Amino acid sequence: MARRHSTQEREDRREAFLDAAVAVVRREGHGASMEAMAREAGVTKPILYRVFGDRDGLLHALGARFAAELSVELDRSLSGPADPGGDTFVDPREVLRSSIDAYLGLVDRDPELYRFLTARLAADPSQPIASMADQFARSIAVVLGEQLRSIGADSGAAEPWAYALVGMVHLSGDWWVTRRLISREALVNYLVQLVWDGLAALVPVETDAP
Repeated sequence: MARRHSTQEREDRREAFLDAAVAVVRREGHGASMEAMAREAGVTKPILYRVFGDRDGLLHALGARFAAELSVELDRSLSGPADPGGDTFVDPREVLRSSIDAYLGLVDRDPELYRFLTARLAADPSQPIASMADQFARSIAVVLGEQLRSIGADSGAAEPWAYALVGMVHLSGDWWVTRRLISREALVNYLVQLVWDGLAALVPVETDAP
């Protein structure tokens, strides 16, 4: 009688299959096939389906892993540096910069996986990368709300601003990972400048004639 795998063994096997899928996507690009992923894992395609349910199940698992990695990066960027007195000081401009950079950093480190997942998102908005963007927006909204309240401003703007910011960063990231016309640092700087200073900053300041 075949030995039953323990829960830990099944989880380890599942993670190994995901590692194989990621390796194929990195090597072959966002058009990587399930057949290639199965070969990389040393199994047949039906076994992959047995573990993940179907192709969408595998894509969901890959998206969830990517989302978890972004969550860790966002937690770091949103925590803020501690001051000498032990309190946490959050510089809102630095939070903005580090959050945008955290998102683009994952895109930069795994561009093919990012394109693979976002291509599936276009076809199915329920994919985990969509919830990842939602999580990103909600995390930014918390910090924005705190900063707005601290200066006596209307904190109701925090959530729509956060979602607008995520949409901007997501689409800019798609453009950047495809074109690579500027550096990641330059893109972060441009986005921070737009959000922080606004388009009004581009208008020359009029001065009185001498």
